[in-house]
Amino acid sequence: MAVQFFHEVDFTDPKAAFVVRRTDQSRRLPLLQSHGWLDGTLRNGTLEDAAACFNAADESTWPEVVPSPDIVFNDRYSRKAAMSPVRVSLDKVRLPSIEPPKLSLVFVRWGGKRRMGEDHDVEGEGDGGWGDYGCPPSDWYMAGVVEKGVMQHPAFWYEGSGDREIEILSLFLGGDSDLKAIVPEASGLKAELKGEKTTAFWMLWPADWPANWQDDGYIGYVNKDMLFTSMQASESAGIRSSFPHPSVLYSHITSKKWMATLSGEASSRLPAGVLVSRKDILQNSQQAAAKAIEGLEALRKVSPFASGGGPSVVNKSSLQRGVVKLGWSWEARHVWFWKTPNELTQMLYNMITLDGCMAESCIVQEWVDFDFELRLFFFPPADWAPPARLEPKHHSYTQWQTKAKADAPGSFVKPSHEHCLAQWSGDTEAMESAHAQATEAAQFLIADLLTKHPEPVPMIRMDFMCKRLGQGKAQVVFGEYCETGACCLKWLQGPPTVWRAALDYALK
Repeated sequence: MAVQFFHEVDFTDPKAAFVVRRTDQSRRLPLLQSHGWLDGTLRNGTLEDAAACFNAADESTWPEVVPSPDIVFNDRYSRKAAMSPVRVSLDKVRLPSIEPPKLSLVFVRWGGKRRMGEDHDVEGEGDGGWGDYGCPPSDWYMAGVVEKGVMQHPAFWYEGSGDREIEILSLFLGGDSDLKAIVPEASGLKAELKGEKTTAFWMLWPADWPANWQDDGYIGYVNKDMLFTSMQASESAGIRSSFPHPSVLYSHITSKKWMATLSGEASSRLPAGVLVSRKDILQNSQQAAAKAIEGLEALRKVSPFASGGGPSVVNKSSLQRGVVKLGWSWEARHVWFWKTPNELTQMLYNMITLDGCMAESCIVQEWVDFDFELRLFFFPPADWAPPARLEPKHHSYTQWQTKAKADAPGSFVKPSHEHCLAQWSGDTEAMESAHAQATEAAQFLIADLLTKHPEPVPMIRMDFMCKRLGQGKAQVVFGEYCETGACCLKWLQGPPTVWRAALDYALK
């Protein structure tokens, strides 16, 4: 008897058998289907016969289905994968249908020599880790998206229904040439997707460095120009980018250039920040440093912290200390601290000439004193528009603690609300003020993202540096935007909440 069965694979299994979806043999990139309805035949009897003896708790009673001989199965590395008859739960077998799924979801993912999180140990990762799901480029994170995001979303499946209105596919990229190939093949990829709506989840991190597809150190990081060009081509072909963000917004957030371009806006609560170009640094790094300090001093005079001499004690009378950063840099890499103009001069040159660095500019900021970071998680409604007020759905705290030895690196911890309040001598008024100031600044900052892309972000995490100034008083300085998929720290329901928001965005 002809039927269809719902094929699904374990994303964490490197030997999993994907369906090869390719009608255009000239394409370089194989589109591999992990989840969706496939044609097959019941090995014995009819669906009515199968239903009569089916026991959900006894797999031996499940109907046995033979996949259609026309279906080709490969593993993630495009090696042939055998697919024998499969036992399938009765709710995952149906009569043949030509109805399209509601959504075709394509994961654009790392296919390099090593997998992200291969040797991941949740127990041993400490307070700074990603937790049970791992990070977005890892197979474990994507398995979570499928299991606790897609398969629990009421638009695609609900308890008691045999239908699963979704197909999930993957593009495994094994090198720069694969990433580049998305551009000429985007229209062909779109044509392969059967869903009423189509979306891509880009599970890669943009960087201002060449990608290393072979070694362990930079798994998941790809050249940002190649990534954003490929995203734009995919979007132009009609495939919506829903995770982390559309290309223009993902580029804006991760560039960190807004740390400088928005620092003149008092509502942003940013420290003074300027951009210093590669050209100026290479031409005369001392002059570039002097110009940066001059620009910072001018901004400090009009900042919301000007009345107190700035957001740090050390710079109260004049600029003595600051930070140099690179955009498109992750996990606190390439953040250096300078204490003199000479140090800034040297750091600018050393940073821009790092081996492989392709950055066109550095970001220089004034120093900020803070006791801990307050992280706010926002989920703007799809129809949100200013001046409607947004409230955070969740908040958490982070802190850097110094080691006993002066030359030892600090440790990243995630203190509780009670710990931070105790650090502030139980000053609830100051804590409430910090939360209120951060939430108020967020209204402006989230609204500013609408100037880059007209749709509200499905999710954004915003980090604020908080310092108690006295009884009932707190200083709040904006640190950074963190894209959809950013670490949720100890918030266990955070990732599933983020995935639901991204899927809702995909269905708009």
